[in-house]
This record gives sequence, structure tokens and C-alpha cells, in this order.
Amino acid sequence: MTFIEVKELTKVYRASYGAEVKALNGVSFNVEKGEFIGLLGESGSGKSTLIRILRGVEAFDGGFIKIGDLIVKPNSPPDEYIKLRRKTAIHLQRSFGLWSETVLDNVIRALRWAYTGDETLPDPDSGEYERLAEEALEILDLVGLKDRAKLWAIALSGGEKQRLILARQIAKKPEVLLLDEPATMTCPKTRLEVVKTMKKINDAGMTIIMASHMPEMHRKLADKVIWLDRGVVIDEGRPNEVLRKFLSRLEPPSSKPLRPKRPKPALRMIKVTKRYKIVPFGEVFTLKEASLEARLGEITALLGPSGSGKTVILRLLAGLELPTSGEVRVKCGRKWVDITKLGMESMKARQEIGILHQEFALPYWSKVIDLFASRLGLKSWDMIQEAIRRAEQHGISIKVLDALHRIAELPEEEIKIRLEELGFTPDIIKEIFPAMPTRLVEEQVKDILEALRLPRDILYRRSYELSGGEQVRVALALSLISRPSVLLLDEPFGDLDPITSRKAANALKSIVSKLGTSIILVDHQLDFVRETCHKGIVIDNGEIVYKGPINASVKYYKKNVLKLK
Repeated sequence: MTFIEVKELTKVYRASYGAEVKALNGVSFNVEKGEFIGLLGESGSGKSTLIRILRGVEAFDGGFIKIGDLIVKPNSPPDEYIKLRRKTAIHLQRSFGLWSETVLDNVIRALRWAYTGDETLPDPDSGEYERLAEEALEILDLVGLKDRAKLWAIALSGGEKQRLILARQIAKKPEVLLLDEPATMTCPKTRLEVVKTMKKINDAGMTIIMASHMPEMHRKLADKVIWLDRGVVIDEGRPNEVLRKFLSRLEPPSSKPLRPKRPKPALRMIKVTKRYKIVPFGEVFTLKEASLEARLGEITALLGPSGSGKTVILRLLAGLELPTSGEVRVKCGRKWVDITKLGMESMKARQEIGILHQEFALPYWSKVIDLFASRLGLKSWDMIQEAIRRAEQHGISIKVLDALHRIAELPEEEIKIRLEELGFTPDIIKEIFPAMPTRLVEEQVKDILEALRLPRDILYRRSYELSGGEQVRVALALSLISRPSVLLLDEPFGDLDPITSRKAANALKSIVSKLGTSIILVDHQLDFVRETCHKGIVIDNGEIVYKGPINASVKYYKKNVLKLK
């Protein structure tokens, strides 16, 4: 019996540069109650737009949605959209919207919303809190986070945050669960756990519609797959058959860049340790004495399960965290500079490092050219010298200026927290590090746009007008703007479909071939890692346990860390 009917759904975006873009064009399909539907398509095909419309948070221009006895049309009153939101819960692509509280309290809030429509946390000493906590622990057990219940959500790894967000959606007791890339940034072992969790939820009778770029997610979970291409349904049916047709569009992999006969070191981590204390519970994470070297012309993968310390290492290498002990040295000209020491030399040396964070997000309304102008304000040496002059006017020392410079490269949600700790408001970044004039930007970024297959007119589009794949490539271009000798990538391709991911892999290899860059990346897609990287470094529980050629590293990781057959 049909439970959901989508009929001739149309969505048109009016882009800021004048064009009309049909994100969805006459999309129609039916879903049975308790069915698991997979949405497949390249980045920009309309999957996320469709999910948001089904959730009731995105307006549309034509057609209708019917869930049970509720029919929603473009001109439906607001009350009907509210009813649609009550019937659905959503896990958004690259969304990390969590309360700055414990894992347990995040789920308790969602449960209270399901029962009362109010997410206010009950008094911890009340009977209501105790009842909700008991139910919340059952949900956390379902998603494999029961042992993390008392940790602050901000302390979780990317994969753990994804599972917590999923737990919060389950707690809202929807009739339809909408999932937009639910296994993004999870290691293979965690992904299996997420698959098992979603399977349990579906077996209990939950209707699920999932957009995922991962073929194995559709094979293991979906009853039916719907293939979207440029906003049009071009096929639907059994997962294996639709996936076979979809994957036939893969472009061939380019060859890995030839490694130099005598590769030159560009970055060294020397016996670095890092100890974190997580307030207020006294829990700690310790990076044990870690040493590694990045060499020009090589691509290296950091392999490890969620929470093992991969992101910690990248942030230490970028100078965004200072170690408890040890050194991080960057080759700057003929000199090695220890960037664990704040000062002018470190600011100059850190121009040699670019980083793309796991939780990157492009400001929604910003024009792409303005993003490049702001980044050049941080990474251009001419602009840094201007920042030094401005800092002197504000009575800011070079060491404090260097600290501000590092803070400005953190994910946006962290910048405000760090600035408050130093007694500054967010405005200080723009005051000290002014953007480069936009008239100078286009020529600066021309070669990078070409290497990443981005059209020049993308500079004049706004972030919200970009597809997921375009956003990732723009973020990658921003990381390359200072022509760094070392590029650090914290799983930026985790939510790309196989076709776009292959293009990204080929683009990375092209960057190394043309620019001689050293790349250190984190990615849980082992096929991507094998195809792209020369070497691997395996990390487990805060310790480097193996280094070697990429195939040997992946084999060691699967057998000895993941315990996979």
C-alpha cells in the first residue's frame, strides 16, 4: 500500500548571477509503508534538495507530496508544512548541529521534543529526566554510543557525531526518517555499525528515504534505488541493477604522480605528544609520541578508526594545536622552523601549509570570490605584513598576532570560543587581517581553478548555489591559495559520490604532478586511498602503529586494527 506519493515535483533556483537552475524537474515516485528507498546520483543531481523538500524546510514550485493523509503543495498554508515536519526527521549532509552538552542530554532533549514539542532539558533531579535518560541510553546503545553518554558532544570524533545526530532523529519518533549521507566520515567498522542500526530501525517498521553516495549502503539497505540526474529520475529499481548502470559513468583513474627519486622533506613531526582533558568529566585523549615526515611529490594517507587521533595529528601539523611535547618543523626556504613556537617565523612558515577541515562549511550567502579574498588576507605575505602593522596599532604583540592567525584557520564554530578565551570579539579577525581587494583575486586563483576543473565564473556565484561536489572543490581551492608545499586534508571527500570522488582523486594527483605538493589526507574510503596515495600511516588509540606502502598499510589496518576479514 502506497504511503508516500511524490508527483511531478519541481524546484527552480534563481541564481544570483541571473540564471534559472532546475534542481528538480518533474520528479515522481511512490514509497510503501516500511520501505527503505535509496536516492542515488552525482553531486548536484538534486538528492539533498529532494530530501529537504520532503522534510518541509525547502519550498518547491510544482507538483505535490502526499504522506498518509497529508498533501502538501507549493501554495499550501504554513500549518501543512509544520505537519510535514512533525511526520519526518532528518539527518542532514555535513550537519553537526548539536547542543554543547553531554551526549546523553542531546538525546534527552530530542526525546522531550517528541513528547512535548519542547527541547528544553528537564531538571536533572526530576523524575522526567530519569525516565527520558533511561530511554535515551537505549537509543545510544542502538547507535553504539552508550559508553560515550557522559562525554560532551563537542569532544566526539566526526563519525561519532554522525551517530549522535542519527540518535537524535530516532528519538523524535518520526513516521518517515530522511537521511542525507548518514555514514559520512565514518570508518569501515563504524559504517557497518551504522548500517546495522538503520537496518534495525527499518525492520521495526520505520519508512526510510536515504540519499547516499556509497554503493554498499544501497546494496545492504535499500529495497529500491531511485537514480536522479540533473533533477530528473532516469531510473529506479533493484539496487544492483541501478548501481551497475550508474557506475558505468566512472571516468578512468589517472596514474599516480611519479615520486621523485630523492623526495625532499617539507614537514616533520618529531616525538610529539598531546594530552586533552575533556571538561567536566576528566576524560582524556592522549596522542602518544608521534613522528612522521611529509615529502614533496608524495600523497600519504592517515588510516585509523573514528576517534583514533587522525584529526589531532593534522591539526598539530598545521600549527592549529600546540603539542604537550615535541616539535613540528616546516621547511621555509633553506631553514627549518619549529611552528610550535609562536612568532614571526612561524607565521611565515605556516604559509607553506594548507588545511581543509573535516567539518568545513562555506558561509551560506558569501560569493566565492569574497571567500578567496578573505583567505588571501590570511595567507598572502603582503597581507600578513599589513596585519603586523595593524596589530601594532591595537597594541597586539607578535605572539598574540600569531595566535590570532592560527585561530582564524579553525572551523567557524571554534573561532568564537578561542577568541573569547583570549578576550577578543570575532570582529578582531577582519580588523587585523583585511581581505585582499577582489580586483586582484581572479588572476591569483586562475591556475588553481583550472587544476580542479572549476569554471572561472564560479567566482561570482554564492555558496548556496554550489553543488556538494563544487563546494568541496572550492574549499580545496581555498586551501591551495597560498601555493603550500604541504596540503592537509581531513576527509573532505567523505560525502562525494563515486563519480565525483574519482574526479576529485584525479584532481589531487594533477595538483601533485603540476605543483609538486606533498599531501597528507584522511579518508575512510579505502578504495579511494589505494587509488590515490603512495604511502600509509596507521593510527590506533592515539599511537602510530604502522608505516609503509599504501597497499601494505591498508592490509595491516583492516587486519590488525579493524579486525575485518
